[in-house]
This record gives sequence, C-alpha cells and structure tokens, in this order.
Amino acid sequence: MTFQILHRVLTLGLCLGALGSTASAQTAPDLKGQKLTASDFGGALQKSFREGWAQPFEKATGAKVTFDSPVSYSKIKAQVESGNVTWDVAQADASFIQKNCGVLFEKIDTKKVAAAGIDARFLTNECGVPSPVGTYVFAYNSEKFAASPPTSWADFFDLKKYPGKRAIYNSVLTGILEIALLADGVPAASLYPLDMDRALRKLDSIKANITWTQSTGALTEAFVNNQVDLALSFSGRTYTAAKSGAKVAVVYPQQIYFWDNWAVLKGSKNKTAAEAYLQYIAEPAQQGRLTELSAYGNANTKASPSVDPLVAEFLPSNPKVKPTAIYQDIAWWAQNYDATNQRFVAWQSK
Repeated sequence: MTFQILHRVLTLGLCLGALGSTASAQTAPDLKGQKLTASDFGGALQKSFREGWAQPFEKATGAKVTFDSPVSYSKIKAQVESGNVTWDVAQADASFIQKNCGVLFEKIDTKKVAAAGIDARFLTNECGVPSPVGTYVFAYNSEKFAASPPTSWADFFDLKKYPGKRAIYNSVLTGILEIALLADGVPAASLYPLDMDRALRKLDSIKANITWTQSTGALTEAFVNNQVDLALSFSGRTYTAAKSGAKVAVVYPQQIYFWDNWAVLKGSKNKTAAEAYLQYIAEPAQQGRLTELSAYGNANTKASPSVDPLVAEFLPSNPKVKPTAIYQDIAWWAQNYDATNQRFVAWQSK
C-alpha cells in the first residue's frame, strides 16, 4: 500500500522559514495547554514532519504534538470502535482514508484546505489533507543503459533490449497494474477501471525476472549495491539512491502520482487542535518546508520550496514529468482494493 511505501527521503532558507512562522503565528489559534498525538509510518520522514510541521505549530499555537509510529489500520479501527481514541491525527494511504471517511475519520472543511492552495486533484475526499506526494517511476542503471536508455513503460517489459532483474516492492499499490496496462497499449485516460486480466497477462511476461522487495528501503539498496539494473521504484527512494552515489536515472513520461492523507480520527478527544494542525500543514509554507526537508513532493500549488538540482530532478513537480503524469484513481482503489489485492496475491503464488 502507499502508506507502506512511503519512503520518500533539504532545508528551508532562514528568511523564508522566519516569514512562514511569523505569518502562521499571526493567524494560528491559541491552543496553549492542548495536546495531540500524530501517528505516522515512522522512519526518516517522521523527523521531517516533526521539524517542518510539529515544532513550528507548537510555537505558533502553544499546543504540544507527540508522535507515535508506526501507524496501523487495525489500531485505528480498534480505537474508533472501542471509543478509546489515543491518536488524534494519522497518516494513511489516500484510498484508505477515502474508503473510511466519516466512519473512522472526521470530515473537515476541505474548502479551507483548497483555499490554502492544495491542488484539487489531490483532494479526493472530505477527510484528508494530502501530503507528501511522490511518483512511481521507471528507474534504471544510467551507466549500463547509457547508449540506449529506456523511454517508456513498454521498455520495462522488453527483456531482450533491457535484460535483467526488475526490483518491485511487494504491494499491488505500487502502480504495478497501471504500468502493465500502459506498457500493453492502454491510453492513460482509459486506465480505470483497471483491466486485471490484461494487466496480469502482461505481468506474466516478466514474472520470472521480478525481484520482490519486502521494504521500500530495499529499492534504494538494490541500486546502491548493484543488485538490479531496473526497478519500478519511487521518486524519493530513487533520489536517495542517486544521492548515495548510485548510477541511476528515471524515465520521465507517464510517472504515476501517489500521495498520502492526514486525517482526524473519529472520536478524537482533541478535535479542535487536530483540525487546526491539519489546516496548518496544508499551508504553502509547511508544504514547501516538507519538500525541502524530505525531498518529497507536496500538494500545494502556492508552495515554493528551495531545493538543489539533484532533488529537483526527482521531484514530481519536475517540468519533464508533469506534462504526461498520471494521477492514481483514489476513488477506484478505495472501492476495489480488497478484491484487487486478493487476485494479485493469488497471481504471485502461482
């Protein structure tokens, strides 16, 4: 799932940071003495959440933010159903929050979120604030394939021209079905509903050449350690590999946008502070700050993160990516994840 995938690996200018904090402090509510707990997937990204979001929010409002990880969907469900909610906000795959909006998560005023500058294409439900944003990418060894680099998803399935193992994270939500259909000639505008039969037939052609990874970090390691030459990877993980010295590049056309949501748990005992926190992290300064700290994209059209050229190369906002980028259909995945995943797992076991 996207929430398991998230992997996504610089720093806000002092002047911009000071201005952003001042602006937020002028409009932030007085929450002195209030506390809230945020649950996320853990790892390096939590440090970015803490530094880019929680610490300035605490300074602006007087509230105290505590982090707990890793987030667990079963724990969210158990907390809400028992009425003993200890997490106030949680990070989750956008399709999970969409499916459970109003059931496990509180509805919020998404008009205010949109007014902050959040791109409407990422606002697919009434509960979640989108961030961070990444892309599923075709990553390849730029040294080995320098003479004839791949240019499309069809090349990912061309074992003759591009031999070798393909690393793929073991999840149906990695874009694996979408890329199979794109490689098989399905137009981007006609991807959904996903044709499972057609996608799995296409995947059969490279099944013996897939190296399944059990963590997103393993995708980075696969390139750093020269274990594979091609991968269905993630923009953030690929950047990390490049930063570590790996000879890795990405194919720009038809990268697939994915994103997480942050939402307030139904029955939160700190709902006012939690909703204020969500509005805060939707603002341009905070969205841009996360990009600078983590090298992941953001969902705010008004954000102006300052990043070095290597980070910019792998961001979803790269001008080489945006013209042909594809947005995952979150509504489709929210309705069809369970059945689709069952078929996918069954296919893997054959």
